[in-house]
Amino acid sequence: MPHSATSHLLPVFARVDLGFERGEGAWLISTGGERYLDFTSGVAVNALGHCHPHLVAALQEQATKLWHMSNLFKSPDGEKLAARLCEQSFADFVFFANSGAEAMECAIKITRKYHAAKGHPERYRIVTFEGAFHGRNAGDAGRDGLGQISRRLWGRRWTVLTRCRMAIWRR
Repeated sequence: MPHSATSHLLPVFARVDLGFERGEGAWLISTGGERYLDFTSGVAVNALGHCHPHLVAALQEQATKLWHMSNLFKSPDGEKLAARLCEQSFADFVFFANSGAEAMECAIKITRKYHAAKGHPERYRIVTFEGAFHGRNAGDAGRDGLGQISRRLWGRRWTVLTRCRMAIWRR
C-alpha cells in the first residue's frame, strides 16, 4: 500500500494500510476488531507473543523499580539472568543488546576477535544468504546479497561480504 502523505513516520517500510491496537498470545486485533494470526512477531524484535499474563506481571513489577540504566553500572538482575543462561547453555558469557543491530555487530566482532586471537586474522569473511534480512544498520543493509537497501540509501553496497544462495532441496 502507498505511504500516507500525512504520516510523520520516516517511510523506511512499505507499510500495509492495517493498524493493530492490541494482541492476545499469537493473535493481533486490528483497529477494526478483526483477528489476525501474527506471523511477523519475530521480525526485527522478538517472538514472545502478546500479553502473556506472566510476562505482563513481570513487566509491571519491573516498571515500578527501574526502567533503564547504563551498562557502566552493575545490574543484579542482569547478573542473575546471565548466570542462568550460562548454566543452561554452552556459553561462559552473555551479551545483552537492545537491538538486532547491536547483536549482529557483537557477533561479527566476537567472531573476528576469536579468529585473530587463535592466530587466523585472515578469517574475517562473513557468509550471508541472498535475499535474507540481516538488519537495518549500515553494515547489515548490504548483507542481503542483493544490496537493495544499501543502493537505495547510499547509491552503492556498503559492505563487501561473501554471499551464497539459500538452498532448498526437494525430494
